Amino acid sequence: MHVWHYELTSPLGPLRAAFDGRGRLRELAMEGLDPRKTSPLPPKEQREAKRFLDLQLEAYLAGTLRTFTVPLDPQGSFSQLRTWDAILAIPYGKVESVESLAARLHLDPEVVVMACVANPIAVLIPSHRVPREGEGPLPVALRELEAGHGWRRP
Repeated sequence: MHVWHYELTSPLGPLRAAFDGRGRLRELAMEGLDPRKTSPLPPKEQREAKRFLDLQLEAYLAGTLRTFTVPLDPQGSFSQLRTWDAILAIPYGKVESVESLAARLHLDPEVVVMACVANPIAVLIPSHRVPREGEGPLPVALRELEAGHGWRRP
């Protein structure tokens, strides 16, 4: 299956998004475009999916969007997919501890932490709602945004 890569300029900083042939988001990474992953001009469906993602990220960071509707297709192990599905169910502005999520899923807490770290679709699979020891400033900034304090780039 062909994957189309885009570079996004957003208030989060440079992002790289990858969409599959059906326009489903497979990856959203906090980095610029990797020239080794460039593709020829994508079909209209993928360009529209990219514009839709741009609009939703902009609305989320402005505090006017609470639920993303971009179609997702994350790739991972069975336990990672279970963890990401559970994270998607955590409501906007709420958090759940690693221990609580692990107990709910009958997984070892370390498996939950590793799934959060391996999350291929940052922000849209909101692993920032599962606070972890040693996390960077971005998850904290996203929780602050969801708490109603507005977006402040870390």
